[in-house]
Amino acid sequence: MTSTHRTVNRIVRILESVARSGATAVSLATLARELEAPKSSVYGFVRGLCAEGYLDEVHDGYVLGTGVAHVLGPAENSVVLLIEDVLEEISARTGETVTVAVRVASSVVYVHSLPADYEVCYVPQLKVRRPLLPTSSGKLFFALQPKPGDEELLAGFEPDQRSNLQAELPGIRSSGTALNRGETVPDVAATAVGVFVDSVLTAAITIAGPITRTEPHLQHYGDIARELLNGAGFGQP
Repeated sequence: MTSTHRTVNRIVRILESVARSGATAVSLATLARELEAPKSSVYGFVRGLCAEGYLDEVHDGYVLGTGVAHVLGPAENSVVLLIEDVLEEISARTGETVTVAVRVASSVVYVHSLPADYEVCYVPQLKVRRPLLPTSSGKLFFALQPKPGDEELLAGFEPDQRSNLQAELPGIRSSGTALNRGETVPDVAATAVGVFVDSVLTAAITIAGPITRTEPHLQHYGDIARELLNGAGFGQP
């Protein structure tokens, strides 16, 4: 499994923190606190990122610079924009919270979400790394597109999480749907299906809501999402 490089880790965490803030600047003190590192050390990284155009310094902190957009490429390549019509239709047909998740190394990150029709609903936090398990999207990534080092990664999870995943893997692979029944948030249930671009699992779409309302319909919601993805050319090969 790829080892962690301290410098790279800190640079990535700085960029992720500033990205989460949106248009709100992040102060040096906040970055130092999140990284649990001295201000002098963090300031060195920040100065370098500003010099390369990845951050811009404003009066009360730092925001993302134009270099980030240059490296990431045009927005038209975003998987979210590719499937936005599908997302809208899933939202309309299920009424629950619809979220796009991507795998980032050993984590899953929610990058986009459409709100539910209900006042009582699941509201995910976006652009935050979270463990792959026991999320429905994480299960899907493990099942449909395993990566080198996944066995070592799984060894770091609780024994019951590993055993539950092993029991669910055959069903996920045959149905193309992964479920979460209150495992991450006790009162929330979710189903996840894969988004395939050029036959590669690029993202997962999750449909989630209060467990008492959604659990009886999880498989149906998954079927709706897979049908729409297949029709749009983003279904499982």
